[in-house]
Amino acid sequence: MEEFVSAIDIGTTKICVLTAQVTHDSLGKLSLRMLGEGVAPSRGIRRGVVVDVPEATAAIGEAIERCEQDAGRQILSAYVGIAGSHISTRNSRGVSPVDRRNGVTSADMQRALEGARAVALPENQEVIHTIARSWTVDGETEVQQPLGMSAYRLEVDAHIVTGSSTAINNLVQCVTAHGVDIDELVLEPLAANEAVLRPEERRMGVAVVDMGGGTSDLAVFIDNALCHTVILDMGGNHLTNDVAVGLRCPFETAEEIKLRYGSLLPRRIAPDETVWATVFGEKSERSFSRRFICDVLEARAIEMMEIIAEKLTEAGYIDRLPAGLVLTGGCSQLPGFAELGRQVLGMPVRIGAAHSGLPIAGLTRSLLNPSHATSVGLLLWGLHEDARAVHRRFGAEHAGASAHRWMGAAAKWLKALLPDRD
Repeated sequence: MEEFVSAIDIGTTKICVLTAQVTHDSLGKLSLRMLGEGVAPSRGIRRGVVVDVPEATAAIGEAIERCEQDAGRQILSAYVGIAGSHISTRNSRGVSPVDRRNGVTSADMQRALEGARAVALPENQEVIHTIARSWTVDGETEVQQPLGMSAYRLEVDAHIVTGSSTAINNLVQCVTAHGVDIDELVLEPLAANEAVLRPEERRMGVAVVDMGGGTSDLAVFIDNALCHTVILDMGGNHLTNDVAVGLRCPFETAEEIKLRYGSLLPRRIAPDETVWATVFGEKSERSFSRRFICDVLEARAIEMMEIIAEKLTEAGYIDRLPAGLVLTGGCSQLPGFAELGRQVLGMPVRIGAAHSGLPIAGLTRSLLNPSHATSVGLLLWGLHEDARAVHRRFGAEHAGASAHRWMGAAAKWLKALLPDRD
């Protein structure tokens, strides 16, 4: 039976839908083969949150339709990225007894994760992820994989990601309206990390920032474990808005100028270089100093880097990141971001994107771009689902498609109980 993985990345500026087929090599190793992609301008989304359900639903539908036409097959389910200022995180611990005769089982691990997620939450908040950071087996700490170990007591140090029930339900409604089930909602920086981080970076200590149009998502990884996440209320649109205000021009004009002439290293721009643009109240174009435009962009970008440094300092990780910072997302492509980041943060900074070494065949040139890191990462998240210690409870609490998702989960459970047939 053929297996497929699909991803829906719903951003402030664009919606990207990807679908791929799961393949197996002679050793049973899994990989993906790209089948199709679909991109549509985002509508009804502000700072990562649905603010107009009909508009967002229509925009998501356009991207899904384009992907299905490209792939030549219907998308039945997908991993969907989620972000926005409504996201919050915390750390928690859970415990499970273990039958020493059998050793630690996957059921023991799930019970410990269930205990960790039993935290008091505000009325309008619900858990999106419960992710194991590390395990303790009979007092032995920092165990990365306890499965099969002999023990009496298993403890987990878990990272809990929560979000607004209203925001989650609106997002679910927009996707399921097209007959697409949601395999899992995935916090976007977790997805992006799958595509852009190297194993040695996760082990040594690294922060990844997915810089979108409305928000930037920060995640910290140390010893191959997620340690901290935070959603920052800043993104590429803030840079564009500063240019629009500085030149007194429409936002669309400012966006075009930013993409075509923008740089975060204004001292490298000739003082007499000019840019022509149409401003409010005038029919003809006016000339502006390109260096002035780049000064405006640099000032905002420095502020963004300082906020990242502040958040890392507050969380106690600023001095625990030998691998530094990896910037990804569409905003990170502005020339000079990595160099400016190194100057402000005093640590290694690079721009991250999906690369040809990933277990995905057929990645197009456009997908090997920082702006598509999250969508490619969502595919990888789905491919690696069985290898992660993550407790999920996405299903019946979401109205509209709950019965369909419950039946799908039951079918998978029954299939797992049946012996394989040649």
